[in-house]
Amino acid sequence: MEIGIKIKKLREGKKMSQMELAYILGISQSKLCNIESNEDKSIDFVLMHKVCQFFEVGFDHFLDLNKVNSPSVKSQNSLSTLHDAFEDSVMNQIHFLIADNRSKEHRIQELLFQIAQMKRDQT
Repeated sequence: MEIGIKIKKLREGKKMSQMELAYILGISQSKLCNIESNEDKSIDFVLMHKVCQFFEVGFDHFLDLNKVNSPSVKSQNSLSTLHDAFEDSVMNQIHFLIADNRSKEHRIQELLFQIAQMKRDQT
């Protein structure tokens, strides 16, 4: 099953509109519509991280492990199998992007707090 369809099923399971989920993910409703209809397959790791956090699922929820594993290896639905399917450098990049995203989100919150304080001081 395609990633977009899985996202749609998770969204519908929470009885959410595309507009609501798009707002939470920080993307446009049309972008989410294109992802769910599999017209847009350019989902970056940061967006997938947000999807996984919101729906409380792991990256492996969106992978077809039968396609990731070689045909001669029996498919095992375990995180270690998923990790083994990717090179360490790719996994390191994923972890870096997640940490970088958290750092940026934290900095944004700090700046928003500073702006709010400045507005209060002006009144």
